[in-house]
Amino acid sequence: GVSSCIVVVVRTPVPRKPRTRVAHLLGCDNVHLEYPSKRVFDSLTLGIDEGDRIGVVGGNGDGKSTLLKLLAGTQAPDRGRVIRRSGTVVHMLGQTDSLDPAASVARSVVGDAAEHEWASDAQTRAIIEHLLADIAWDGPVGELSGGQRRRVDLARVLIQPCDVLMLDEPTNHLDIPAIAWLADHLKGRWPARAGALLVVTHDRW
Repeated sequence: GVSSCIVVVVRTPVPRKPRTRVAHLLGCDNVHLEYPSKRVFDSLTLGIDEGDRIGVVGGNGDGKSTLLKLLAGTQAPDRGRVIRRSGTVVHMLGQTDSLDPAASVARSVVGDAAEHEWASDAQTRAIIEHLLADIAWDGPVGELSGGQRRRVDLARVLIQPCDVLMLDEPTNHLDIPAIAWLADHLKGRWPARAGALLVVTHDRW
């Protein structure tokens, strides 16, 4: 038979001013997704608004990563639709990366930006300092360990400005100080009623 998965979305309450209009950023309507042996989502409807801070929890294989892929537009549903407000920028850290092994760490993280451009931004410098301090900036990605690649990919995603940030188990391969820094970074990334964050994680922050 076909088994169903259960994913629980935990939404952190965000203080809002009375009668403040909430901007809808992203969501899905009546989404259905099924594999040969498993029904992942059946009539799933979910809305993500500015200011939302959402934790996605569930057992292994319950569709947490699939939910992020659907919302990011990297996986299509069998039925239903994913809705994104015009101009909304979405970035996602997946379970696997698509980094070019031949590219340098620098190019993978900041692209073609000149050093004086990214080095003048305090947030960019902090991301590089806390995630990549022990990684050769000009070295090739292909020589990195799996954990180092993961941190390079996380830095790449965090450096890019976006309206919706989705992170699939971002604390994998991070030590305790880096996890603490990441929690602080995410708390202060946007003002209270701006941006939206979805995180799949097994850690308590």
